[in-house]
Amino acid sequence: MRWAQQPHYPIGDLISDKWILSIDDDQQYVAFRPLGWTGPDPHERMTAETCDALLAKLRYRARHEDTRHEPIRTPLR
Repeated sequence: MRWAQQPHYPIGDLISDKWILSIDDDQQYVAFRPLGWTGPDPHERMTAETCDALLAKLRYRARHEDTRHEPIRTPLR
C-alpha cells in the first residue's frame, strides 16, 4: 500500500483508537469501530473498493464530524 511507505503520512492520527482497517470476504476495504468505542454508533462500518478511497472517506469524516471519543481502556491482567 502506497500510504504505508510514506513516513510522514498522518494515517496514525486519523485512525488511532478510532477505526480498525481490514479487508472483508468480498475484497472490499473496511473500517469499523474498535471494541469499547464510546462515541456515536459503535457498530458503524465504512467500505470502499480501494484503500485510497477508504482513507479519503475517513479523512472527510474526520474533518466534518467530532471523532474525539475514546474507547474504554481496561488494564490487561
